Amino acid sequence: MQGNSSAAINATPLLSDSWFRSQLYGLDRTADDFPRVRQGELADLLASNSGLQQFAQPVINQLAQKMAEKQSVVILSDASGMVLHTFGDMQSMERAQRYALAPGNLWSECGRGTNAIGTALAIDDGCEIDGQQHFLTRNQGLYCAAMPLQMPNGQIAGVLDISGPAHFPHPQTFSWVKAAAKQIEYLWVKQSLHPQQWLMSLHAQPQGIDTSDELLLVFSDNVLMAANRLAMRELALSAEQLGSLTFQQLFPHQEQAANTIPVPLNYCAQTFYFRLRAPHRTHFATPAASHTELPFSLRRDGEKMVRLLNAGVSLCIHGETGSGKEFVSRALHQQSRWREGKFVAINCAAIPESLIESELFGYQPGAFTGAGKNGYIGKIREADGGVLFLDEIGDMPLALQTRLLRVLQEKEVSPLGSSRSWPVNFAVICATHRDLAQRVAEGEFREDLLYRLQEFSMTIPPLREWPDLAGFIQRLWLELGGGDRDIQLSPSLLTSLAQLPWPGNVRQLRSLLRVLLALADEGEEVSEVHLPAEYRRAAAPVVVENLQSHDERLIAETLQRFNGNISKTAQALGIARSTLYRRAARDKGD
Repeated sequence: MQGNSSAAINATPLLSDSWFRSQLYGLDRTADDFPRVRQGELADLLASNSGLQQFAQPVINQLAQKMAEKQSVVILSDASGMVLHTFGDMQSMERAQRYALAPGNLWSECGRGTNAIGTALAIDDGCEIDGQQHFLTRNQGLYCAAMPLQMPNGQIAGVLDISGPAHFPHPQTFSWVKAAAKQIEYLWVKQSLHPQQWLMSLHAQPQGIDTSDELLLVFSDNVLMAANRLAMRELALSAEQLGSLTFQQLFPHQEQAANTIPVPLNYCAQTFYFRLRAPHRTHFATPAASHTELPFSLRRDGEKMVRLLNAGVSLCIHGETGSGKEFVSRALHQQSRWREGKFVAINCAAIPESLIESELFGYQPGAFTGAGKNGYIGKIREADGGVLFLDEIGDMPLALQTRLLRVLQEKEVSPLGSSRSWPVNFAVICATHRDLAQRVAEGEFREDLLYRLQEFSMTIPPLREWPDLAGFIQRLWLELGGGDRDIQLSPSLLTSLAQLPWPGNVRQLRSLLRVLLALADEGEEVSEVHLPAEYRRAAAPVVVENLQSHDERLIAETLQRFNGNISKTAQALGIARSTLYRRAARDKGD
C-alpha cells in the first residue's frame, strides 16, 4: 500500500477497516484467479433466490435503462456475494471485467478483498469503492457502488450493485443504488403482506405516507413480524425482535386501532405521523368465468379445478418428480377466491422429521431445545386466508399426520409449547409422486387423512407428453425474464428442447432456462451452441438415411432416449409413427 493507493484507503475508516480485514484474510493483491461456481450450482442458487429476484427485477430493469449510457452494469448478488444476474451493456466493459462480473462469480470480501458488494455485506450498509480503493490490483479499473437488500424479516437477502469503469464520472450512481434498494425493500414488504396482518405506515410528515420513504411495520395479531430497513433504523429495531416484540411494547401509549387519516405519534422524543390498516377477512365470489390455462390439459380441466378449490374441496395432484405440480397449484391459487391470501408451500420430504412439526404448526419461544427465542407462527397460520401446498405428502411422518388431520377438521392450530389455539381458514392442495393407497395398505399413511386430502385427485402427465411443449417453453422463457432483456430462443433450439425426454420435467427445464438466461447478453439469440455439453449431446439430431439399414438396437436406443415416446422417437428417426409401428412389429415377428 504505497503512494496514491495508501492515501485512497486511509481516506475513511470504512476503507481502512476493510483493507485491514482483507490483509487478515491472507489475500494476494496480485492474484488473477477468483472463485466461481459451476453452471449446475448457479442454477440451484438462482432457484433458491427466486423471492429476491421476483421483487428486485422490476426495479433493476428501470435502473439498468437509466445506466444504459453510463458504460455501467447493474448487478444482483445473493447474501454471500455470489453474482446472480448482471443487467446492462457488458460489451462496454473490458473483457476481463465482463468475465469477472458475470453470474456465478463470488465477490465476498474474504474472497476478493475490499469491493463494493463484499464490503457492503461486511458492514451491512451501502458503500462505493473507486479505482485504487479496491484491494485486488486487477479490480482497480472499476468503480462500484452497492447497497444490501433486506428481506421483510430483517435478514439480508443480497446486494444491489452498479459497476463501471473507474475513469467514468459517477456523481449520482451511489444515490441511484440506494434509492433503488429502498424501493425494492418497500415493495417486498407491501407485496408480501398477508390479508390477516396489520400494516402500519409512519413518516415524519403526513404527505410521506404511501411513498417509498415511509416506515413500514407488519403485525400478526399484536406481534411485530416484518419491517423495512427504514423502519428498523429509525425505530432502532433489530432482526431478533421480529417475531417477539408486541405493538404495546413498541408503542405503550398508543391503542392498536385502525385509522385512515395519518395522526401524530411520539416515539423516543420523535414525532411521526402514522396510519394503521387493520386485517380483513375477505370473501370472494367465484369468478364468473375462469381463464386458467394449464399447459398439459384442456381449459375446462383448469376451470373445474378452480371451482373445486373455491368450494373448499381438497385437491391431490399426482405426477412424476418435477412435473409441475407446484406450478399448476400456484396457477390455481391465482385464479381462485383464495388469491388475496398467501400460497404457502412446504416440502414434507425435504424437511427433517424433527423440524417438520415446528415448521407446520409453529412454536412458542423456548418450546424445545434449540427453538428460536422469538418463536415462529408456522406455515399453517401463514396460509390463513390462502392456500397451503403440501408437497410430497406421502413422506409426512405418521405422528404428524394425526395433528394435521385434527387441524383440517377443527380449523384451529396450536403452536408447540402453547395452550392457545388460533382459528385458520385455508384451502389445501397436496402433491405426491407416490401411490398413497399403497402407502395406506403398508401402514405408512392414515386412511382417514387420505380421504380428507384426496377429495379430488388429478394426475399431471410428464413434461415430455405435454402438447405444444415448444409453446410452453417459450412462455416459461418470457416468465423468467427473457423478454424483458430482449433475449430470444432460436426456432431450432425451441424444436430441439421440445424433443428432449426431460427426466427432471419442469424443474429440470426451468433450471436449464435460468442458466441460459443468466449467461446470455441483452439482445442475444440463444441457440444450440449455448447449451451445456450434456444437453448438446442429447439434442443432437439422429440422421437416418434408410431405416432398413438400421437394426432393432437403434430403435430401442432412440425409444429409451425419449422415454418410450413414440411420436418423438419417430420424429427423431425422420419417419412416420405408422412406419415405426410396422418396423417394430416386423422385427418382433422375425
